[in-house]
Amino acid sequence: MTDQVSGAPSWPNMHEALMELHEILREWCEAAKSTSKVVELVIAEQPDLAKAQRPSSNFYSGPTPFRRTVAKRTRREIEALMSPPAPVAQRWSGTKRRQAARRTLRSLMHIYCPDLLSDFDSAVEARANWVEDHHAEIRKVLKNRAADGEFAALGRHMTETAEMLESVRVRLSDLIQQRYPLGTPSD
Repeated sequence: MTDQVSGAPSWPNMHEALMELHEILREWCEAAKSTSKVVELVIAEQPDLAKAQRPSSNFYSGPTPFRRTVAKRTRREIEALMSPPAPVAQRWSGTKRRQAARRTLRSLMHIYCPDLLSDFDSAVEARANWVEDHHAEIRKVLKNRAADGEFAALGRHMTETAEMLESVRVRLSDLIQQRYPLGTPSD
């Protein structure tokens, strides 16, 4: 505890943080695939199958009274990982609080892989916006068991945002493998 109060805030372990970020993205990409399946089934006029697929999609996370979209939950997890709050003991000192705010995974990525960070932010924002903008509409279509022609256009944008997330996940995976290889190659 005294180290947290007297010492400077520490930098995050970039390897561990990137691995956790990758896993968060992997889970979200899996949910995005399930969402795509739901939309495809609705467009194919198979609403009963779509409704059965819905729990593993981007629509809901958690028990009924506390339902939130996977996008909301995932964005909170990403933000907590990318820019966590200062430890409680360091929040009393403005200097230490500001130091901690600068010593984040987001800061490290801004230095070492700014293009990936920019694409990551764009992909997360686009997908989260798509889910938030359209989850009510998709729920309504599932409830009414019918979709109109505009639903197909919604599906195309959904696919684009899911592909953006997957592309960033693959690039993040490549970065991790390049910077932190497991073992050494055999000769």
